[in-house]
Order: sequence, then structure tokens, then C-alpha cells
Amino acid sequence: MTSSFTIVRLLPQMLGVNGSAANAEIVGASLRAMGHAVSIVDVSAPDQVTKAADLVCAGSGSGSSVSPAASALIGLIPALVSWRDSGASFFSVGTGWDLLGRQLTNAAGEVIPGAGIYPSTADHRSGRFTGEVSGQDYQGRGVAGYINQVGSSILDEGTESLWTITAGGGDAPPAEGLRSGDLRATRLGGPALALNPHWCEDIVGDMLAVRGLAPLTTDFHTRVAEAASQARAHITRRLGVSRY
Repeated sequence: MTSSFTIVRLLPQMLGVNGSAANAEIVGASLRAMGHAVSIVDVSAPDQVTKAADLVCAGSGSGSSVSPAASALIGLIPALVSWRDSGASFFSVGTGWDLLGRQLTNAAGEVIPGAGIYPSTADHRSGRFTGEVSGQDYQGRGVAGYINQVGSSILDEGTESLWTITAGGGDAPPAEGLRSGDLRATRLGGPALALNPHWCEDIVGDMLAVRGLAPLTTDFHTRVAEAASQARAHITRRLGVSRY
């Protein structure tokens, strides 16, 4: 049985650096390979809001994009809350995650209210980390990618990290990302879902479950998983990890 899905790409012109806006397309490609119809809608203003959304993706942005993106999100909060309450999944990266959290303290120390979707707060006053990282996620699956982000995030009590950095990362906390129900977030760029398609599978599984449907693994998904595994292996070797 096939179905039709709507994926919202949030503020892509402001929140899309380091390939992070492509996560929406990656999920869409996975669903299409299963035979489903997918519409990807860019939403930057209230008049672009769709009645329903199955997935909302927010990418990362530069420091200069924080204030304008926060302003643009004000008019979109009712839609974001409605989508969440109707069962939509969320996947966000870096600045997009920070702005969809409870609040963000920018580099100048100004506290900016967030959209309140993610149970977390962000602080951009600490240093920037840039580099490759690898580790394992909450299911013990290998994770690797590239982080180019400033600041840190504090998760609300009871909220768990998405994965743990075991190589690279410098002085950054090993616990990385967020997962809470249908909410997922990370600071991995790249885009994150290209190198870690198991997360894409998780997201797709949640989207299908809402419709009472089950995922279907095709040759496309097998090829993607194999290519991503090889790419992650290159990263882990560069980090000095002898075994992936």
C-alpha cells in the first residue's frame, strides 16, 4: 500500500549551510524508492504554511542568520506546534535545532526565545568546534560525519542524546544530539542523513507508522547503506579508529 507524504523544509535560505537542507531530500528519496509520493515544501513565511506535514526539517545557519531566522520563526510557531501535535516528525541540525528549542543565548549574550519544539536550550557563547567525528548512536550503530558548529546544547531532564562521540570532537561533550519521541536533532552536517542513513530509516519508519504502514527495503536502500558505510569507514580511519 502506498501513500502521499509532505515534508516541510524550514527557512532553507537561512538554515541550509553545510548541506543540512538536503536532509529533506534524502528522506523524500527513501520514501519514493518505496513507491510513495512525496512533496517537499519550502516554508519561510506564514502564507507558505501547509495544512499538514509529516516531517519538518530544519538545517543549520551562520551566526549572522540567527536573529533573522528567529524573527521569521515567530510567525511560524502556530504551524510548528500544530504539525507536532498532529504527529509530524522533526529532524533538525545545528542552528535549526537551537532555534526550535526553548531558548538560545547568542554570541553576544542576548537570550532569544525559541519555538519550543525541542526540549533543549542552546548557548552560542562557547567556542566553535570544526572537524570529523565518529561514534555510536543509542542503538549501537556506527555514526560518523563532520561538525562545524559553535556553542553547546543542554537537554531537558529525561531527554536523551542521539549518539555518543568516541573519536574526534576535541573538548566537546561526548553526548551529542537529541532524541525525544518523533523529535531528532544533531550538530552533524554533511548532510547527516547521507552518511547515517539508519537515522533516515528511523524517521521514515515513524512517518509510515502514523499511517499504519511498514517500511520496505529495496535495492536503492541497500546501495545507499553500503555507500554510507564505506564513507563512514574512511572518516574513522582518518580519526585513527582501527575498526569501524
